[in-house]
Amino acid sequence: MCCSLVSTACSSSVHDVHAIEAKESEISLEDQAIIQKYKDRINNLDLNDRNLVDATMKKSLSEISKIQDKHEREKIEMNIYLSTGMYQEAYNLNTKILKENPLISNLLTQCELIHVLKLSKKEFQKCHTDLASAFKQELKTIPKSDPEYSYSEWGYLLSMYKAGREDYKPKLEKFINSTKDEQMKFQLQSAYELAIEQKKSI
Repeated sequence: MCCSLVSTACSSSVHDVHAIEAKESEISLEDQAIIQKYKDRINNLDLNDRNLVDATMKKSLSEISKIQDKHEREKIEMNIYLSTGMYQEAYNLNTKILKENPLISNLLTQCELIHVLKLSKKEFQKCHTDLASAFKQELKTIPKSDPEYSYSEWGYLLSMYKAGREDYKPKLEKFINSTKDEQMKFQLQSAYELAIEQKKSI
């Protein structure tokens, strides 16, 4: 599911790092104990045994629900839902999170979940319209000389295309062709091709 996020999520995740780091220092000892127990349990598993990992993660949900810190609890729940293919639960949780924190990273997740769950074309396009608006607002806060500007610009163009604006297709192609870094160019091309396939499937 996360493949199509590669080229658009970069900028949004960076901006929230400091806030998250500050939050982690406030977690209670009780919550830390539950989190550590969960991490130890997962780390001790044979990660090649997907069925065992999924079953263990799902079984851990009842214990995770006891975490008092809302952000930490929801972060782990979302990780479990996405890792085990519980996409409807992930969508429900992310919808709730979005109402409180309409961050680009949360919007990205929501749009991908809408596609994975095969919800309506209208919902898919509406989500990407909202995402494009968020990227547009972010672009106003970033100097054009900042490398992050290019990530957000790409996110805006790609979101507009996914929102149904076919006139953004040549703009995406122009952006890809003007990218000099070959690795980045490959990532952008992959994201673009995936976007085309997503639009065909809705």
